[in-house]
Amino acid sequence: MTATKADKAAYNDAIKVPKENIAVLIKETKDIALKKKKMANIQGYLNLELAMKHIHLITLYLNMSDASIEILKVRNSMFLENARKEFYKVVQYIEEVVGSDIDRSLSENKDYLVKINRITIRQTLEICKKLLFVNETLVEKMGENSKWKWSFVDLHVRVANVIKNMINFSEIEQYRNFNSEFFQDREDLLKLCKKTLEDAAKQARNKYELSTQAPEDIKKAADLLTGLRSLQVLYGETEEAAKTKNVIDALKARVEEEEKKNKNKKKN
Repeated sequence: MTATKADKAAYNDAIKVPKENIAVLIKETKDIALKKKKMANIQGYLNLELAMKHIHLITLYLNMSDASIEILKVRNSMFLENARKEFYKVVQYIEEVVGSDIDRSLSENKDYLVKINRITIRQTLEICKKLLFVNETLVEKMGENSKWKWSFVDLHVRVANVIKNMINFSEIEQYRNFNSEFFQDREDLLKLCKKTLEDAAKQARNKYELSTQAPEDIKKAADLLTGLRSLQVLYGETEEAAKTKNVIDALKARVEEEEKKNKNKKKN
């Protein structure tokens, strides 16, 4: 059904403020980027501030997309595409602080997190929740048949790894008692981290099975589960750690098998 003049007027009115806010936010992100060059000692905090600004931008783009669907009955792909691009920036800014290496030991996290040691565990939890919420919302808005379906799996893998890398596990272990400040936040953050690692590993395996048949996707799943198993071992979850190890071993065997097949193909 073609939108009427009244519909178009209502739509333009609905997106007027979001568009103005987007312009303000873009200017603010440019100002923060300039500040980063001058204030190297607080770059970590500025990166997190940039990440939150870009999450705000994503929210505005999604609101405008919703307005198009609700008022004009038309899906505006441009708004969704802008939101998707913004989320890549969000993840990259946080990776610049906490690292993107997927196979490092849990104990190494504290060496990265010293750059943002004034961030509380509650703030870390809120950042991680926002990352997951935005990721899940984008996947939902884009739809099951989106051409970016498998790209979002790679993005989810990065998000899971970022969440793991944002946590100072030495500190959590030190203050893991009921009387410590932020006790429940630490427990919630651990649960969130473990669940996200497991979910992202499943998605990477599905991508391998249903799309790519690429060994690197299986390797990503194994690396994520290795991080999960390290957590299970650290916190005495013996039975869960044993089950996870069995899955990891099976995945590694699959990788070796696929790599041998690829080598034989090249020889032939």
